[in-house]
Amino acid sequence: MDTKTNNVQLLGAGIYTVPQASRLSAVPSARIKRWLRGQTRSYQGREVFDAPLWKSSFDDIDGTLHLSFRDMIELRMVDRFRAQKLSMPYLRKVVGAAQELLGDSHPFSTSRFKTDGKRLYLEVLKLTREPELIEVLSGQMAFHSIIGVGLKDVEFQGGVASLWRPGLGRGDVVIDPERNFGQPVLGEFGVPTSAIKLSFDAGRSPRDISRDFEIPERAVNSALAFEERVAA
Repeated sequence: MDTKTNNVQLLGAGIYTVPQASRLSAVPSARIKRWLRGQTRSYQGREVFDAPLWKSSFDDIDGTLHLSFRDMIELRMVDRFRAQKLSMPYLRKVVGAAQELLGDSHPFSTSRFKTDGKRLYLEVLKLTREPELIEVLSGQMAFHSIIGVGLKDVEFQGGVASLWRPGLGRGDVVIDPERNFGQPVLGEFGVPTSAIKLSFDAGRSPRDISRDFEIPERAVNSALAFEERVAA
């Protein structure tokens, strides 16, 4: 990817290295790479390649995998399906069916899955033609419920995910691809949470930081709570 193309693609899309995406989404780095790169494994004495579940929004940057904001919302949703014990072969069919239904490479980060999840759930099951898949999903948690819970902290614009509120309490912290390249900021003030954490680690108290950045101490504490949570 050349620099000019790179700048155009990155503008307003958010950009995350795999470690950054892992930190924010709580999805292990190895899993992110496997889902977006695919993997080669041994099966019955021969090597087989499992294709990626979807392709990153970006071409590699300096030979390194990077994710967009939509990629990160997508991987959070796929991880929820895995948490419900959906096997990779079934999950692959669910993702493929969802992509086909919506004509979108990132179907789980669209507003249709939040607002019309129940009907789309049935359509996905119909496309996969897998009775066991129906049993897995209905026996654990309904497809549309997984989507609903997973997207409750996501806002949409033009039908696609545009803002994520991952913080605790008042939701002061936002992840917005239009701001700070998608890195977490205090939504009302635009201050990166990483800057708050750096000041705190340097020995500044929340009250000091509040004065330094001219923001309420409440917002400082929200940023610190968020940074502590994603560091765990």
